[in-house]
Amino acid sequence: MRAQVRFPIILRCLGVLFIGLIALSLSPRAWAADMAGKSAVMTEYRHRLDFVRQEIPQITAAAETVAKRWVDKKQMLCHYAFGGDTGDFAMENISRAGGLDNNQPNTVRVKLRSANDVYIVGPRSWEKGGDFLKTELPKAHDMGWLTVVFGSKNGMPEGLPIDIFIDNGAKGGSEQEAAVNQIVNITCGWIYNCELTAALTRLGQYPAILRGMPVPGAQAHNKIYQSSDGPSKLYPCDTPIPAGSLAKIYLEQVERELANLESKPMQDQIARAADIAVEHLKAGKTVWASSFTHVLDGEVLVDNISPIKAFRGISCGANGETFTNNLKKGDLLFYFGEWSLNLPWRDYLKIIRGTGADFIPGYRVGVEPTEPYEGPANFYDQKLDDAQMVLEQQWPFENAVVPIPFPPGKMAPISGVYVCLQYRMLDEMIAARLVAK
Repeated sequence: MRAQVRFPIILRCLGVLFIGLIALSLSPRAWAADMAGKSAVMTEYRHRLDFVRQEIPQITAAAETVAKRWVDKKQMLCHYAFGGDTGDFAMENISRAGGLDNNQPNTVRVKLRSANDVYIVGPRSWEKGGDFLKTELPKAHDMGWLTVVFGSKNGMPEGLPIDIFIDNGAKGGSEQEAAVNQIVNITCGWIYNCELTAALTRLGQYPAILRGMPVPGAQAHNKIYQSSDGPSKLYPCDTPIPAGSLAKIYLEQVERELANLESKPMQDQIARAADIAVEHLKAGKTVWASSFTHVLDGEVLVDNISPIKAFRGISCGANGETFTNNLKKGDLLFYFGEWSLNLPWRDYLKIIRGTGADFIPGYRVGVEPTEPYEGPANFYDQKLDDAQMVLEQQWPFENAVVPIPFPPGKMAPISGVYVCLQYRMLDEMIAARLVAK
């Protein structure tokens, strides 16, 4: 009898040990999310927002320094660097709906460069991004450029030539905090862009701000204000914006998006998507993620704690080779857009369907009037009856959420923060379900 009693107990103990080993094989973020029953990334991001609020005066001061340089020098380029691990931060800021046209990659406008310029980077962690910046920041400094860094003060290498530093509040410089660091960096980045714009208005100027492609009037507006290979233009403004006011508005919208992501309807959607992913994994299939959006195009590739694999959606080859070479029939693809799932010049949905893979698209489902586009692809294709489900993004239609008293009327997109958090919550939930099952 004792042996018969002990044997099930031993099996149960071994089962508990096995689950524990699986959990320990995942990152601390996965285990924390599973044990707490909520997103570890969301919890840490909310904690960091308290730090960000305290940093607003420093961000405003930094923006005022850049604004004065821009007005005094007349011609000043804002170079967002690619290389190391700062590329996704750059992607979030360049050619962006609600963003400054002057924010461009450091690889363009070469003939227009001068000592007036500003070099801007956002390392996800010093562990992976430090070596690149140890080389590139001195180069920028030697060119006379003002150097601006969004990153962690803790763990930062010594001796870097940094003129302006905006701290993300990380505990150290390791990769372990990188996923949250990125979301905080882009949050601070949009606060900085808002405060730079406000500082310019207090000097009697405003910068060119781009309008999101699907917003009515986008093509006409961007034709006037978008000049990726031209000089940095400023326009007269007689409505000064008080310091800190735009930062406050942006953070208020961030709080609304956090409430949406944590709401039961959205949590139910994420849970359903995670369950579908786990079913595919248990059946021996591969689960993939890809996006043609700004920051998420690269973020899907790093710091996943579930078995999700990923590939880039933007640089996918002339015929979508990264889709066709990776996706197999029966696989599952999480595919993230913004207002749409195609671009006017590329039919992503046709490529995905041609692979035979199952797919869960994520985008902002809306019925608002949109800007018409002509091209080889149906930009607004929403015939998704063959999708496993739709994982909705629920940010405001214009995406830009901060009112400004000049065209296009709003700036500072929220979708990058939203979709990064949504993706990390999905990743955590898949990992937690694999442990539980």
